[in-house]
Amino acid sequence: MLEKKAGVSGRAIALVGCVIPLFFWILESQWKHFQRGFYPRIVEIESIFAQSGMRSPAIFGGWSRVLKRATAPKRNGYVWDGLLNPSVFISYVLEIGFLLIMAAIAPQLGK
Repeated sequence: MLEKKAGVSGRAIALVGCVIPLFFWILESQWKHFQRGFYPRIVEIESIFAQSGMRSPAIFGGWSRVLKRATAPKRNGYVWDGLLNPSVFISYVLEIGFLLIMAAIAPQLGK
C-alpha cells in the first residue's frame, strides 16, 4: 500500500509540476508579443541614423542580418509572436514533455 502511494504521489508531483512551466510559457509569450511591437520602430530609428550619417550600434539590424531573420514577422498576433514563437516555446515544450514522461514512469520508480 505504501509503495502504491509513493508512485501516485510522484505522478501527482510531476503532473502538478507541468503547470509551473505552462504559467511561465504564457508569461514569457506575453512579454515577447509586447516586445515585438517595438521592432518596426527600432528598424526605423536605425535607418534614420544610417541615412543621416550618424553612427549607432545598429544592434537589431546587425542581429537580424547575422541570423538571417526578417525584421518584420511573417505572421502577426499573440499566438504567433508569443505562444508559438520558437525562441519561447521550445524549452517549455521540452520541459513539460520531460515532466509528463516522469509522471508516466513515477509508479515504477517507487518499486
